[in-house]
Amino acid sequence: MRIACGGFMHETNTFVPEPTGWASFTQEGAWPGFTRGGEILTKFRPFNIAIAGFMDVAEKAGHTIVPLSWSFAQPSGKVADSVFERACAYLLADIADTAPDAVFLELHGAMTAESFEDAEGELLARVRRLVGPDMTVVASLDLHANVTTKMVDNASFMSAYRTYPHIDWLQTGQRVAQWFDRVKAWGPQPARAFRQIPFLIPIASGCSMIEPMKGLYALLAEIEAETGVHLSLCPGFPSADIFDMGATVIGYGADQKTVDAAVDRLTGAVIRSEAAFLEHLAKPQDEALDIAYKRAAGATKPVIIADTQDNPGAGGASMTTGFLKGLIDRKAENTLLALLHEPGIAATAHQAGKGAMIDVTFAASGTGPGEVPLAARAEIIALSDGRFTGTGPMVGGQPINMGPSAWLRIGGIDVVVGTVRQQPHCIAVCTHLGIDITGYKVVVLKSSVHFRGDWQPYADSVVVGASPGAALDDTGTIPFVHLRPNVRRRPMSNH
Repeated sequence: MRIACGGFMHETNTFVPEPTGWASFTQEGAWPGFTRGGEILTKFRPFNIAIAGFMDVAEKAGHTIVPLSWSFAQPSGKVADSVFERACAYLLADIADTAPDAVFLELHGAMTAESFEDAEGELLARVRRLVGPDMTVVASLDLHANVTTKMVDNASFMSAYRTYPHIDWLQTGQRVAQWFDRVKAWGPQPARAFRQIPFLIPIASGCSMIEPMKGLYALLAEIEAETGVHLSLCPGFPSADIFDMGATVIGYGADQKTVDAAVDRLTGAVIRSEAAFLEHLAKPQDEALDIAYKRAAGATKPVIIADTQDNPGAGGASMTTGFLKGLIDRKAENTLLALLHEPGIAATAHQAGKGAMIDVTFAASGTGPGEVPLAARAEIIALSDGRFTGTGPMVGGQPINMGPSAWLRIGGIDVVVGTVRQQPHCIAVCTHLGIDITGYKVVVLKSSVHFRGDWQPYADSVVVGASPGAALDDTGTIPFVHLRPNVRRRPMSNH
C-alpha cells in the first residue's frame, strides 16, 4: 500500500501577541525545519519524531512511503493565516498529485491560526474532502493536543504520546503504523469515542513521571490490553484561549459498546484524580528559591528549579529576568541558569572572545510579561557555535542547533545564552560548552518538564517555580475569554 506521509506541527500560545511567521517553520533547532519531498525519507531518521517511527514500521510491513511535506515551529503566537494556508497547500497538492492509498499526518493538536481556532481540525477536514470518506487517514498527536470533535470526525484514527517529557514521540509514530492494519480492518468509519474532562490540568502537573499521570497512563495500557481498544489521554495545552482547550480521552475499536466502555473507564479515573493535580502547582519565585537553597545545603546533587512560566516549549520568550534578578539579589554562588534566548548577547560575547568582560542587558528587546531589562557585567567563560549531538531519552543522538552560544559568569552565577530559542531538553546544552553540571548547588532551567528526561538523574530534586512569563502555570489565573463554559478552570481539592 502506498501511504502518503507528512506533517504540520505547532503548539500555539494564543496569549503571545505576535503571529508566527514562515521563518519559524524553516528554523532548525532541536528539530528539523521545513522539508518537502524525498529528503523526508532520509533526513528524519535520526530524530525522535513520529514520522520517522511511522515510516520505519510501515516500510518493514511492506508499505511504500510517499513523502509529502513536514513543518514544525517552536511554540509561539497564532500561526499567520498566510503560513497556515501555505503549509496546507503543500500537503494537499502533494496528496492530490501522488494519489496515495492512505495518509499519515504528524500533527500537534494544539495549533491555532489567525482565522482557525482548531487548525488541525480544519486541516483534517480539508484532507478528508480531498480523499473522500473511505480512505484511511491516520495521525499522531502531541500529548498536549486540545482534541476537538472536528479532528475526531475527520481522522480515521489518532494516537497521542504517552510520556511527558515526550520520550515516546518516535514510538507514537511506530504505534500508529502498528495499529494501521487493524484500523483498515475496522472499515472506513471505525467505532470511536471522545470525552472532554470537566476541569483543566496545569501544564507541569501533566508530567508522566509523577502521579497522578504516571498511574493514569499505566491504567490506559491496562485497559487497552484487556479490551483491544486504542486509547489516548491528552491533558491539553492551557496557554490556548480557545473553546475546546482542555484534557480529553479518545478511543478507537471494532465495536461502539466496547469503545465507549473503555473510554468511560479511563475518563472516570482521570476525574477521580482531580485533586491530585493540585499538588504540583508552581511555587512563587522567591519561595521556590528559598526551598531550593535550603534543600541544596544538605544535598550531594544539584537542586533544579523549573522556571515553568518562561518555558519556550509553551510559548515563553526564554528571556524573562525574574529568577536571574533573584539570584543576583541574593548573591547566589554555585548556581547555573540555562537556557536564555539572547542572540544579541551571544553575538557580543563572540565578538569579545573568551576571557573578556562585557556589559550586557538581558531582555533588552523584551516586551512580554517578566521581560524586564536587567543590566550586568559578565565574564565570558566559553563559546560555541551551538551545534552538538543531543543526549538523553528525548533528543539523544539528534543533531541540535542552538546557534552561536556562550557560557557567561556573573559573580557566582553561570548563565548559558543561545541564539535559537529552545528548551534545555538535555544536559548537552551545557556540557558541550565544557560545563560540569554536577558542580552546582542549584540549577535554574527555562523548562516545565522536558528537562526531566536527561537532567533529573543528576538532580537531588526538582522545584517548579513561577516567575512572571507568558506561559502561566496556574490555570485558574489564565484570562480565558473563549474557553467553553462549565469547565473548572482549576482542579478542585477534596478538602
